[in-house]
Amino acid sequence: MDNDMKDTLVGNRYLLIEPIGSGGEAQVFRARDNTTQNDVALRLPQQQSGGCVFPQTLPVFHPGWVRLLDWGSDAQHGAYQVFELLDGQTLGQIVQTGPLDSEAWLDFVHQSLDAVGALHEAGFIHGDLNAGNLLRAADRWKLLELPFLHFDLPDVHSPLFGSIYTLTPEQLDGTPIDLRSDLYALGCLYYYAASGHYPHAGAGSREIAVNRLRFPPAPLDEIAPRLPAAWNAWVMTLLQREPQNRFPSALAARQRIDTA
Repeated sequence: MDNDMKDTLVGNRYLLIEPIGSGGEAQVFRARDNTTQNDVALRLPQQQSGGCVFPQTLPVFHPGWVRLLDWGSDAQHGAYQVFELLDGQTLGQIVQTGPLDSEAWLDFVHQSLDAVGALHEAGFIHGDLNAGNLLRAADRWKLLELPFLHFDLPDVHSPLFGSIYTLTPEQLDGTPIDLRSDLYALGCLYYYAASGHYPHAGAGSREIAVNRLRFPPAPLDEIAPRLPAAWNAWVMTLLQREPQNRFPSALAARQRIDTA
């Protein structure tokens, strides 16, 4: 699925214009809604899918999440999901030009913690927070991928999904994850946003994974000295190898950074 999909009509309503992103599960296109004449973001699975995996009741929308507009199944292309089209840059795109300053960094921390905390309160763990699915649109950070909107998985798939840079030690060694795993992934992103570097480097995915399991990350204050020392120490708590040594919840993490 690439530019060859241009001008494809999905669901007898959405005309694909151009690809704008992709991940392990889906590819995202800019599309024109022929009913409203508005541009939207339309997700199609990377492989033919039997449908979308939704909970019986969708959780109450949070302003830190991308808004779901529609979903359905196309006779040729299978399941699809339609979202508001946001104009902005992902965290990864922003940090390519340099780390966030202290004010922008703290704003990112607050908004991303609130968005992820709302997922946890609704009973969901994200499991794949990365620099490509947090986007800054105007003055609001938005989480682009929501864990209750999965496509059906193919019969053969890897048990590991997501960016190697934010995969947790639990995911790498096969132990169960919980909401503290999302906090670890956020810690990786906060480290990256402050310094331009991830907590663990390596020549490839295997080396990064080994380094994550064997070695603690370099203290953030060594590579991001412009942040207050208390904030750097807060990030390092999120990056503790054992989940019980991290903050117990997004709310607890938010309260701690606000008093640091």
